[in-house]
Amino acid sequence: MSSIHKCGTVALLGEPNAGKSSLINALVGCQVAITAPVAGTTRDAIRGILNTKQSQIIFVDTPGMQRATNLLEQKMNRMISGAVKTADVICFVLDVNHITQKTLNKLANYEDFGVPVIVVVTKIDNTTQAKLFQVLDQLKKYSFVKEFVPVSAYKKIGTNTLIECLEKYLPAGESIYEEDLYTDTSTRTMAAETIREAIINQLHDEVPTGVKVVITKYENEQRTVNIDADIICDKPNHKKIIIGNRGNLIRLIGMKARKNLEKLLGQHVVLHTYVLVREGWRNQSEWLQN
Repeated sequence: MSSIHKCGTVALLGEPNAGKSSLINALVGCQVAITAPVAGTTRDAIRGILNTKQSQIIFVDTPGMQRATNLLEQKMNRMISGAVKTADVICFVLDVNHITQKTLNKLANYEDFGVPVIVVVTKIDNTTQAKLFQVLDQLKKYSFVKEFVPVSAYKKIGTNTLIECLEKYLPAGESIYEEDLYTDTSTRTMAAETIREAIINQLHDEVPTGVKVVITKYENEQRTVNIDADIICDKPNHKKIIIGNRGNLIRLIGMKARKNLEKLLGQHVVLHTYVLVREGWRNQSEWLQN
């Protein structure tokens, strides 16, 4: 390995639910992006920072590529474009069990983009060796791709190989972030995302992606963090679903979220949640800006 220190940005791109968020968490070594078994979980460009002896790699987890049907999804697509424009390396993530020609057409768009493209074939712990070899053989025709790396974020198979691969294509440079920093996302934002993760994982497909969490109070005392959070949904019946029968579901969501927040923050957390309805918020530009 070269003694020259490297620093660069790696944009993680791919279809919704391809495993980008799980991958960035596995690469960085801690949770910087929320994960859920539903598409559209990631809404913002989340940065995870990995420091090795040779480099600082700044991973950018982007929302899944999709056709925008509202202002929120338009904003998400702009985040993808912004991440790509500033990337030193493009890391295109493919779910080994869900590769379509439409997805491969999106990969082909980066042939002449001017930065190295690495394809990561994810979820190999959930397939057969024959299927993996079939996929890798199918990808051979994309000769502009520098390397193909099979990984399992869940079992951390191939993650070290991927890190070494990415380091080869990073530009020389000094670190941008301090070595003990693993993300540039504020704790307030991470708290909101942790609560949203608990909602999605508890409700699955019952409430679609029309849920937003807004932290209205974040007070850090000696050993306790007091958090008030508004859970915004865009339909009255979604509010009933989130609250559940006699408030059972919102209590369960609060318990799950508080447990994860305490793990994240390393402190005792007092969490109060309030469910509000703001119909059509995903199409209100002022609300999205706020």
